[in-house]
Amino acid sequence: MHLLEVMNPVARQRAMENVADINPRLSRLEDKTVGLVWSGTHGGDVALNRVGEMLQERFEGVKTRFYTGGNYPNPPHILRQAAEECDAVVGATGD
Repeated sequence: MHLLEVMNPVARQRAMENVADINPRLSRLEDKTVGLVWSGTHGGDVALNRVGEMLQERFEGVKTRFYTGGNYPNPPHILRQAAEECDAVVGATGD
């Protein structure tokens, strides 16, 4: 009898090396601060600005803060800063 060893030819994705668990969803957004994190790609800033406008229209007292890392993926210090200063964070890239 022969032993057959099956190998997975798919490499790990670069971005998957730093994946963290998703935090629990907030129960409400009223009077919260939402960070808008842009990687610098074309169009992502437009999308995030519109998300910020829509959140402020829908939820009373929502404040937004805009962060940009200037490249993809965003530098860890930008993500840490947004996480520390905000109650929730929305990230976007574009193209």
